[in-house]
Amino acid sequence: MDEKLRKQIAAEVSRTMIEMQEQWLTADKLCEQFQMFTPDWLQKYGDILPRKKVSITTMAGEKRGTRWAYARYQIAQNIASGAYDDLKLMR
Repeated sequence: MDEKLRKQIAAEVSRTMIEMQEQWLTADKLCEQFQMFTPDWLQKYGDILPRKKVSITTMAGEKRGTRWAYARYQIAQNIASGAYDDLKLMR
């Protein structure tokens, strides 16, 4: 097994472990745990972070959804790896 394959396997195992243990945080809890993010920042740029919301359509055709939830472990890993160190806004 060469070094490149070994690194790919390690990265996949790490990603899988994060997905299995993921915790989803509200915007308020995210700001408490990662204090570099503020509610204002999340409102403007939160779409660059890994997040999800649940949406449903009722039998009457009404669309409803939850608030955004942010992936705690994935964000922590991205911070640690430097993924957010020098972002460029492209919009």
